[in-house]
Amino acid sequence: MSQHAKDPSASPGPYAWYVAGMLFLIYLLNYVDRSVLNVLSQLVKDELGASDTIMGFLVGPAFAVFYALAGIPIARYADRANRIRIIVVGCIVWSGFTVATAYAQTWQQLALFRVGVGIGEAAFLAPAYSILADYFPVRYRARALSLLGLAVYFGQVTGMVTGAMLGASLGWRDVFIYAGLPGLIVAVFALATVREPIRGAMESAAPAEGPRQSFTAALATLWAYRSFRKLCLGTALGVFGGQAFAGWSAPFLMRSHGVDLATIGTVFAPPYLLSALTGTLIAGFVADRLVRRDLNAPVRAASYALAFATTCLILACWVPSFQLLVWLTIPMGLVGGGWVLPMQSTTQNALPIELRVMGTAVFWFVVNLVGIAAGPWFAGILSDLLAARLGDESLRYGLLAAIAVSFVGAALIRSASGQLQAEASALGIRNREA
Repeated sequence: MSQHAKDPSASPGPYAWYVAGMLFLIYLLNYVDRSVLNVLSQLVKDELGASDTIMGFLVGPAFAVFYALAGIPIARYADRANRIRIIVVGCIVWSGFTVATAYAQTWQQLALFRVGVGIGEAAFLAPAYSILADYFPVRYRARALSLLGLAVYFGQVTGMVTGAMLGASLGWRDVFIYAGLPGLIVAVFALATVREPIRGAMESAAPAEGPRQSFTAALATLWAYRSFRKLCLGTALGVFGGQAFAGWSAPFLMRSHGVDLATIGTVFAPPYLLSALTGTLIAGFVADRLVRRDLNAPVRAASYALAFATTCLILACWVPSFQLLVWLTIPMGLVGGGWVLPMQSTTQNALPIELRVMGTAVFWFVVNLVGIAAGPWFAGILSDLLAARLGDESLRYGLLAAIAVSFVGAALIRSASGQLQAEASALGIRNREA
Protein backbone atom coordinates (compact mmCIF):
# COMPACT_ATOMS: atom_id res chain seq x y z
CA MET A 1 0.00 0.00 0.00
CA SER A 2 1.40 3.39 -0.97
CA GLN A 3 2.18 6.16 1.46
CA HIS A 4 -0.87 7.98 0.08
CA ALA A 5 -3.38 5.20 0.60
CA LYS A 6 -4.26 3.80 3.98
CA ASP A 7 -6.78 1.01 4.34
CA PRO A 8 -10.03 2.75 3.33
CA SER A 9 -12.11 0.06 5.03
CA ALA A 10 -10.63 0.88 8.45
CA SER A 11 -12.60 2.89 10.98
CA PRO A 12 -11.22 6.35 11.73
CA GLY A 13 -9.21 6.51 14.93
CA PRO A 14 -9.62 8.82 17.94
CA TYR A 15 -7.25 11.43 16.51
CA ALA A 16 -9.32 11.73 13.33
CA TRP A 17 -12.37 12.46 15.46
CA TYR A 18 -10.32 14.94 17.49
CA VAL A 19 -9.44 16.78 14.27
CA ALA A 20 -13.11 16.76 13.29
CA GLY A 21 -13.94 18.15 16.73
CA MET A 22 -11.42 20.98 16.43
CA LEU A 23 -12.73 21.89 12.98
CA PHE A 24 -16.24 21.80 14.44
CA LEU A 25 -15.22 24.30 17.14
CA ILE A 26 -13.56 26.64 14.65
CA TYR A 27 -16.56 26.45 12.32
CA LEU A 28 -18.92 27.12 15.24
CA LEU A 29 -17.02 30.33 16.01
CA ASN A 30 -17.03 31.09 12.28
CA TYR A 31 -20.83 31.02 12.27
CA VAL A 32 -21.19 32.91 15.54
CA ASP A 33 -19.08 35.74 14.15
CA ARG A 34 -20.87 35.91 10.81
CA SER A 35 -24.44 35.52 12.13
CA VAL A 36 -24.49 37.52 15.35
CA LEU A 37 -25.34 40.61 13.30
CA ASN A 38 -28.61 38.92 12.27
CA VAL A 39 -30.13 39.02 15.73
CA LEU A 40 -28.71 42.47 16.49
CA SER A 41 -29.66 44.05 13.16
CA GLN A 42 -32.68 45.95 14.52
CA LEU A 43 -30.52 47.54 17.25
CA VAL A 44 -27.80 48.38 14.72
CA LYS A 45 -30.38 49.76 12.27
CA ASP A 46 -31.89 52.03 14.92
CA GLU A 47 -28.53 53.39 16.14
CA LEU A 48 -26.89 53.90 12.73
CA GLY A 49 -30.03 55.05 10.97
CA ALA A 50 -29.86 52.41 8.23
CA SER A 51 -32.69 51.23 5.96
CA ASP A 52 -33.74 47.59 5.45
CA THR A 53 -31.91 47.65 2.12
CA ILE A 54 -28.69 48.71 3.84
CA MET A 55 -29.11 46.15 6.62
CA GLY A 56 -29.78 43.46 4.01
CA PHE A 57 -26.57 44.55 2.30
CA LEU A 58 -24.61 44.32 5.57
CA VAL A 59 -25.99 40.88 6.41
CA GLY A 60 -25.65 39.59 2.84
CA PRO A 61 -23.33 41.06 0.14
CA ALA A 62 -20.92 42.97 2.40
CA PHE A 63 -19.93 39.64 3.92
CA ALA A 64 -20.78 37.01 1.31
CA VAL A 65 -19.49 38.59 -1.91
CA PHE A 66 -15.95 38.90 -0.58
CA TYR A 67 -16.28 35.55 1.18
CA ALA A 68 -17.11 34.02 -2.20
CA LEU A 69 -14.46 35.91 -4.18
CA ALA A 70 -11.68 35.08 -1.73
CA GLY A 71 -12.70 31.43 -1.41
CA ILE A 72 -11.52 30.22 -4.82
CA PRO A 73 -7.93 31.58 -4.79
CA ILE A 74 -7.52 30.49 -1.18
CA ALA A 75 -8.79 27.02 -2.06
CA ARG A 76 -6.47 26.87 -5.06
CA TYR A 77 -3.56 27.73 -2.79
CA ALA A 78 -4.77 25.09 -0.30
CA ASP A 79 -4.46 22.42 -3.02
CA ARG A 80 -0.68 22.61 -2.52
CA ALA A 81 -0.10 24.38 0.83
CA ASN A 82 -0.56 23.49 4.48
CA ARG A 83 -4.33 23.57 5.00
CA ILE A 84 -4.20 23.79 8.80
CA ARG A 85 -2.10 26.95 8.69
CA ILE A 86 -4.47 28.51 6.17
CA ILE A 87 -7.43 27.86 8.48
CA VAL A 88 -5.59 29.26 11.51
CA VAL A 89 -4.64 32.49 9.75
CA GLY A 90 -8.21 32.89 8.51
CA CYS A 91 -9.59 32.37 12.01
CA ILE A 92 -7.32 35.10 13.41
CA VAL A 93 -8.39 37.51 10.64
CA TRP A 94 -12.15 37.00 10.96
CA SER A 95 -12.04 37.06 14.76
CA GLY A 96 -10.09 40.32 14.75
CA PHE A 97 -12.54 42.01 12.38
CA THR A 98 -15.46 40.76 14.49
CA VAL A 99 -13.99 42.56 17.51
CA ALA A 100 -13.40 45.65 15.36
CA THR A 101 -17.11 45.70 14.43
CA ALA A 102 -17.87 46.85 17.96
CA TYR A 103 -16.20 50.18 17.18
CA ALA A 104 -18.03 51.00 13.93
CA GLN A 105 -19.52 54.50 13.98
CA THR A 106 -21.26 54.38 10.58
CA TRP A 107 -22.81 51.66 8.48
CA GLN A 108 -20.01 52.18 5.94
CA GLN A 109 -17.40 51.34 8.57
CA LEU A 110 -19.43 48.33 9.62
CA ALA A 111 -19.55 47.22 5.98
CA LEU A 112 -15.73 47.35 5.77
CA PHE A 113 -15.41 45.22 8.90
CA ARG A 114 -17.92 42.73 7.45
CA VAL A 115 -15.72 42.51 4.36
CA GLY A 116 -12.80 41.61 6.62
CA VAL A 117 -14.84 38.93 8.36
CA GLY A 118 -15.83 37.50 4.98
CA ILE A 119 -12.27 37.34 3.65
CA GLY A 120 -11.03 35.66 6.84
CA GLU A 121 -13.84 33.09 6.90
CA ALA A 122 -13.20 32.23 3.24
CA ALA A 123 -10.06 30.43 4.44
CA PHE A 124 -11.97 27.77 6.35
CA LEU A 125 -14.49 25.65 4.50
CA ALA A 126 -12.75 24.24 1.42
CA PRO A 127 -9.53 23.34 3.28
CA ALA A 128 -11.58 21.83 6.13
CA TYR A 129 -13.57 19.58 3.77
CA SER A 130 -10.35 18.44 2.14
CA ILE A 131 -8.76 17.68 5.52
CA LEU A 132 -11.75 15.59 6.61
CA ALA A 133 -11.68 13.68 3.32
CA ASP A 134 -8.07 12.75 4.12
CA TYR A 135 -8.88 11.61 7.67
CA PHE A 136 -12.14 9.73 6.94
CA PRO A 137 -12.91 6.98 4.39
CA VAL A 138 -15.97 7.29 2.14
CA ARG A 139 -18.34 5.33 4.36
CA TYR A 140 -17.63 7.64 7.31
CA ARG A 141 -17.23 10.86 5.36
CA ALA A 142 -20.84 12.09 5.47
CA ARG A 143 -20.87 11.49 9.23
CA ALA A 144 -17.72 13.58 9.66
CA LEU A 145 -19.21 16.29 7.47
CA SER A 146 -22.46 16.11 9.43
CA LEU A 147 -20.44 16.84 12.58
CA LEU A 148 -19.02 19.86 10.80
CA GLY A 149 -22.54 20.74 9.69
CA LEU A 150 -23.70 20.76 13.31
CA ALA A 151 -21.42 23.75 13.83
CA VAL A 152 -23.62 25.77 11.48
CA TYR A 153 -26.63 25.38 13.78
CA PHE A 154 -24.67 25.55 17.02
CA GLY A 155 -23.03 28.72 15.72
CA GLN A 156 -26.24 30.29 14.42
CA VAL A 157 -28.21 29.60 17.55
CA THR A 158 -25.29 30.39 19.89
CA GLY A 159 -25.07 33.72 18.11
CA MET A 160 -28.82 34.15 18.32
CA VAL A 161 -29.20 33.20 21.99
CA THR A 162 -26.11 34.94 23.37
CA GLY A 163 -26.50 37.86 20.98
CA ALA A 164 -30.11 38.36 22.03
CA MET A 165 -29.46 38.02 25.75
CA LEU A 166 -26.28 40.12 25.82
CA GLY A 167 -27.67 42.61 23.34
CA ALA A 168 -30.73 43.16 25.48
CA SER A 169 -28.62 43.85 28.57
CA LEU A 170 -25.33 45.31 27.27
CA GLY A 171 -26.14 46.72 23.84
CA TRP A 172 -24.95 45.43 20.48
CA ARG A 173 -21.34 46.63 20.58
CA ASP A 174 -20.11 44.50 23.47
CA VAL A 175 -21.60 41.40 21.84
CA PHE A 176 -19.13 41.61 18.96
CA ILE A 177 -16.19 41.77 21.36
CA TYR A 178 -17.35 38.67 23.23
CA ALA A 179 -18.03 36.90 19.92
CA GLY A 180 -14.61 37.58 18.40
CA LEU A 181 -12.14 36.98 21.23
CA PRO A 182 -12.55 33.15 21.56
CA GLY A 183 -11.47 32.64 17.95
CA LEU A 184 -8.05 34.13 18.62
CA ILE A 185 -7.46 31.60 21.40
CA VAL A 186 -8.79 28.57 19.51
CA ALA A 187 -6.69 29.41 16.45
CA VAL A 188 -3.44 29.17 18.42
CA PHE A 189 -4.52 25.89 20.04
CA ALA A 190 -5.43 24.36 16.66
CA LEU A 191 -2.05 25.30 15.21
CA ALA A 192 -0.33 23.50 18.07
CA THR A 193 -2.39 20.29 18.06
CA VAL A 194 -3.79 19.55 14.57
CA ARG A 195 -1.53 17.77 12.04
CA GLU A 196 -1.74 18.25 8.29
CA PRO A 197 -2.81 14.87 6.76
CA ILE A 198 -1.36 13.19 3.68
CA ARG A 199 -3.46 14.05 0.63
CA GLY A 200 -5.50 11.12 -0.64
CA ALA A 201 -4.71 9.10 2.47
CA MET A 202 -8.17 7.54 2.62
CA GLU A 203 -8.48 6.57 -1.04
CA SER A 204 -8.22 2.99 -2.26
CA ALA A 205 -5.33 4.03 -4.51
CA ALA A 206 -2.81 6.84 -4.61
CA PRO A 207 -3.77 9.93 -6.60
CA ALA A 208 -2.68 9.72 -10.22
CA GLU A 209 0.59 11.49 -10.86
CA GLY A 210 0.69 14.05 -13.64
CA PRO A 211 0.87 17.75 -14.39
CA ARG A 212 -1.30 19.93 -12.22
CA GLN A 213 -4.21 21.51 -14.08
CA SER A 214 -4.18 25.25 -14.54
CA PHE A 215 -6.85 27.32 -12.83
CA THR A 216 -8.83 27.75 -16.05
CA ALA A 217 -8.47 24.07 -16.97
CA ALA A 218 -9.75 23.03 -13.54
CA LEU A 219 -12.74 25.35 -13.93
CA ALA A 220 -13.40 23.94 -17.42
CA THR A 221 -13.38 20.39 -16.05
CA LEU A 222 -15.86 21.30 -13.34
CA TRP A 223 -18.05 23.30 -15.73
CA ALA A 224 -18.29 20.31 -18.10
CA TYR A 225 -19.85 18.31 -15.25
CA ARG A 226 -23.54 19.18 -15.84
CA SER A 227 -24.89 17.68 -12.65
CA PHE A 228 -22.26 19.59 -10.66
CA ARG A 229 -23.50 22.84 -12.23
CA LYS A 230 -27.06 21.97 -11.25
CA LEU A 231 -26.00 21.06 -7.72
CA CYS A 232 -24.25 24.41 -7.33
CA LEU A 233 -27.14 26.53 -8.60
CA GLY A 234 -29.84 24.38 -7.01
CA THR A 235 -28.16 24.54 -3.60
CA ALA A 236 -27.64 28.29 -3.98
CA LEU A 237 -31.33 28.87 -4.71
CA GLY A 238 -32.27 26.55 -1.87
CA VAL A 239 -30.06 28.53 0.51
CA PHE A 240 -31.48 31.82 -0.88
CA GLY A 241 -34.75 31.47 1.02
CA GLY A 242 -33.25 29.95 4.16
CA GLN A 243 -30.67 32.70 4.50
CA ALA A 244 -33.30 35.38 3.92
CA PHE A 245 -35.24 33.98 6.87
CA ALA A 246 -32.10 33.53 9.01
CA GLY A 247 -30.94 37.08 8.30
CA TRP A 248 -34.29 38.70 9.05
CA SER A 249 -35.97 36.38 11.57
CA ALA A 250 -35.22 38.58 14.59
CA PRO A 251 -36.45 41.86 13.05
CA PHE A 252 -39.46 40.00 11.61
CA LEU A 253 -40.41 38.60 15.01
CA MET A 254 -39.93 42.00 16.64
CA ARG A 255 -41.98 43.89 14.05
CA SER A 256 -44.75 41.44 13.12
CA HIS A 257 -45.15 39.57 16.42
CA GLY A 258 -44.09 42.22 18.93
CA VAL A 259 -41.57 40.01 20.77
CA ASP A 260 -38.37 41.32 22.35
CA LEU A 261 -34.78 40.10 21.99
CA ALA A 262 -34.87 38.11 25.23
CA THR A 263 -37.93 36.17 24.04
CA ILE A 264 -36.27 35.43 20.72
CA GLY A 265 -33.24 34.04 22.55
CA THR A 266 -35.17 31.91 25.04
CA VAL A 267 -38.38 30.87 23.26
CA PHE A 268 -37.72 30.88 19.52
CA ALA A 269 -34.10 29.72 19.31
CA PRO A 270 -33.98 26.57 21.52
CA PRO A 271 -36.57 24.40 19.70
CA TYR A 272 -35.02 25.34 16.38
CA LEU A 273 -31.56 24.43 17.71
CA LEU A 274 -32.59 21.00 19.00
CA SER A 275 -34.54 20.07 15.89
CA ALA A 276 -31.84 21.34 13.49
CA LEU A 277 -29.12 19.44 15.36
CA THR A 278 -31.20 16.26 15.31
CA GLY A 279 -31.96 16.69 11.62
CA THR A 280 -28.31 17.23 10.73
CA LEU A 281 -27.19 14.11 12.62
CA ILE A 282 -29.90 11.99 11.01
CA ALA A 283 -29.01 13.37 7.58
CA GLY A 284 -25.38 12.31 7.99
CA PHE A 285 -26.28 8.69 8.73
CA VAL A 286 -28.95 8.59 6.01
CA ALA A 287 -26.56 10.04 3.41
CA ASP A 288 -23.90 7.47 4.32
CA ARG A 289 -26.46 4.70 3.81
CA LEU A 290 -27.91 6.06 0.59
CA VAL A 291 -24.54 6.69 -1.06
CA ARG A 292 -23.84 2.93 -0.91
CA ARG A 293 -26.69 2.49 -3.40
CA ASP A 294 -25.49 5.18 -5.81
CA LEU A 295 -24.46 8.83 -5.82
CA ASN A 296 -27.91 9.90 -7.02
CA ALA A 297 -29.88 8.63 -4.02
CA PRO A 298 -28.82 11.09 -1.26
CA VAL A 299 -29.13 14.06 -3.62
CA ARG A 300 -32.62 13.00 -4.70
CA ALA A 301 -33.67 12.71 -1.04
CA ALA A 302 -32.22 16.18 -0.38
CA SER A 303 -34.41 17.73 -3.07
CA TYR A 304 -37.55 16.42 -1.35
CA ALA A 305 -36.30 17.60 2.04
CA LEU A 306 -35.62 21.10 0.68
CA ALA A 307 -39.12 21.36 -0.79
CA PHE A 308 -40.65 20.35 2.57
CA ALA A 309 -38.42 22.72 4.56
CA THR A 310 -39.32 25.59 2.22
CA THR A 311 -43.02 24.89 2.77
CA CYS A 312 -42.46 25.08 6.52
CA LEU A 313 -40.67 28.43 6.16
CA ILE A 314 -43.53 29.83 4.09
CA LEU A 315 -45.98 28.78 6.78
CA ALA A 316 -43.75 30.25 9.52
CA CYS A 317 -43.85 33.65 7.81
CA TRP A 318 -47.59 33.44 7.13
CA VAL A 319 -49.12 32.31 10.42
CA PRO A 320 -50.40 35.12 12.69
CA SER A 321 -49.56 33.34 15.96
CA PHE A 322 -46.06 33.49 17.47
CA GLN A 323 -46.72 30.25 19.38
CA LEU A 324 -47.65 28.42 16.19
CA LEU A 325 -44.55 29.79 14.50
CA VAL A 326 -42.41 28.37 17.32
CA TRP A 327 -44.00 24.94 16.80
CA LEU A 328 -43.21 25.15 13.09
CA THR A 329 -39.51 25.51 13.89
CA ILE A 330 -39.46 21.81 14.84
CA PRO A 331 -40.27 20.27 11.41
CA MET A 332 -38.46 23.19 9.78
CA GLY A 333 -35.29 22.38 11.72
CA LEU A 334 -35.55 18.59 11.40
CA VAL A 335 -35.69 18.69 7.61
CA GLY A 336 -34.03 22.02 6.91
CA GLY A 337 -31.14 21.06 9.19
CA GLY A 338 -29.89 18.32 6.89
CA TRP A 339 -30.91 18.78 3.28
CA VAL A 340 -27.69 20.55 2.29
CA LEU A 341 -25.42 17.84 3.73
CA PRO A 342 -25.62 15.49 0.69
CA MET A 343 -24.57 18.43 -1.47
CA GLN A 344 -21.48 18.86 0.68
CA SER A 345 -20.49 15.19 0.80
CA THR A 346 -21.17 14.78 -2.92
CA THR A 347 -18.56 17.41 -3.78
CA GLN A 348 -16.06 15.13 -2.03
CA ASN A 349 -17.35 11.77 -3.30
CA ALA A 350 -18.05 12.65 -6.94
CA LEU A 351 -14.99 14.72 -7.87
CA PRO A 352 -11.40 13.65 -8.55
CA ILE A 353 -9.02 14.05 -5.61
CA GLU A 354 -7.06 16.80 -7.34
CA LEU A 355 -10.25 18.85 -7.82
CA ARG A 356 -11.88 18.40 -4.42
CA VAL A 357 -10.71 21.63 -2.84
CA MET A 358 -11.29 23.55 -6.06
CA GLY A 359 -14.72 21.97 -6.54
CA THR A 360 -15.72 22.78 -2.98
CA ALA A 361 -14.60 26.39 -3.46
CA VAL A 362 -16.56 26.75 -6.72
CA PHE A 363 -19.61 25.16 -5.11
CA TRP A 364 -19.52 27.58 -2.18
CA PHE A 365 -18.68 30.51 -4.47
CA VAL A 366 -22.01 30.02 -6.24
CA VAL A 367 -23.89 29.28 -3.00
CA ASN A 368 -22.50 32.37 -1.29
CA LEU A 369 -22.90 34.73 -4.22
CA VAL A 370 -26.44 33.65 -5.13
CA GLY A 371 -27.83 32.39 -1.84
CA ILE A 372 -26.11 33.94 1.15
CA ALA A 373 -25.38 37.32 -0.43
CA ALA A 374 -28.56 37.87 -2.42
CA GLY A 375 -31.19 36.25 -0.19
CA PRO A 376 -31.18 38.68 2.77
CA TRP A 377 -30.57 41.68 0.50
CA PHE A 378 -33.49 40.78 -1.78
CA ALA A 379 -35.84 40.51 1.21
CA GLY A 380 -34.60 43.86 2.58
CA ILE A 381 -35.07 45.63 -0.77
CA LEU A 382 -38.63 44.29 -1.09
CA SER A 383 -39.36 45.33 2.49
CA ASP A 384 -38.34 48.93 1.73
CA LEU A 385 -40.34 48.96 -1.51
CA LEU A 386 -43.48 47.76 0.29
CA ALA A 387 -43.00 49.79 3.48
CA ALA A 388 -45.08 52.80 2.38
CA ARG A 389 -48.10 50.57 1.83
CA LEU A 390 -47.65 47.84 4.46
CA GLY A 391 -45.61 49.43 7.27
CA ASP A 392 -43.92 46.91 9.56
CA GLU A 393 -45.65 44.06 7.73
CA SER A 394 -43.60 44.79 4.60
CA LEU A 395 -40.81 42.54 5.88
CA ARG A 396 -43.21 39.57 6.12
CA TYR A 397 -43.99 39.80 2.39
CA GLY A 398 -40.38 40.41 1.44
CA LEU A 399 -39.50 37.18 3.25
CA LEU A 400 -42.33 35.22 1.62
CA ALA A 401 -41.11 36.20 -1.85
CA ALA A 402 -37.48 35.36 -1.04
CA ILE A 403 -38.31 31.99 0.53
CA ALA A 404 -40.40 30.90 -2.47
CA VAL A 405 -37.24 30.98 -4.64
CA SER A 406 -36.04 27.85 -2.82
CA PHE A 407 -38.65 25.73 -4.62
CA VAL A 408 -36.72 26.36 -7.85
CA GLY A 409 -33.58 25.13 -6.11
CA ALA A 410 -35.32 21.90 -5.09
CA ALA A 411 -36.33 21.27 -8.71
CA LEU A 412 -32.77 21.78 -9.97
CA ILE A 413 -31.33 19.44 -7.34
CA ARG A 414 -33.89 16.78 -8.27
CA SER A 415 -32.83 17.13 -11.91
CA ALA A 416 -29.14 16.78 -10.99
CA SER A 417 -29.83 13.55 -9.10
CA GLY A 418 -30.67 11.80 -12.36
CA GLN A 419 -27.25 12.48 -13.90
CA LEU A 420 -24.78 12.41 -11.05
CA GLN A 421 -23.71 8.75 -11.01
CA ALA A 422 -23.24 8.51 -14.78
CA GLU A 423 -21.12 11.66 -14.96
CA ALA A 424 -19.00 10.66 -11.97
CA SER A 425 -18.29 7.33 -13.68
CA ALA A 426 -17.28 9.20 -16.84
CA LEU A 427 -14.71 11.07 -14.75
CA GLY A 428 -13.31 7.72 -13.62
CA ILE A 429 -14.79 7.83 -10.09
CA ARG A 430 -16.37 4.62 -8.83
CA ASN A 431 -19.14 4.65 -6.27
CA ARG A 432 -17.83 2.33 -3.62
CA GLU A 433 -18.56 1.31 -0.11
CA ALA A 434 -15.23 1.90 1.51
